[in-house]
Amino acid sequence: AGIARLARWHIAADIAAGRLVSLLEAFNPGDEEPTHAVYVGQGRHLPARVRAFLDFLGESVRLS
Repeated sequence: AGIARLARWHIAADIAAGRLVSLLEAFNPGDEEPTHAVYVGQGRHLPARVRAFLDFLGESVRLS
């Protein structure tokens, strides 16, 4: 048990299924809260698998 501040798009299915309960609605980040993906690696180029994941993440956020 605990409290976390998460974007609605990330937890909507769990709220709908009753696995999570929404608290402090006045402080809800909603859908406009920015999401950041940070990769700290070595060299100038991203590995293909990291680039693929970031592309997937960006697309899935835009679709929801």
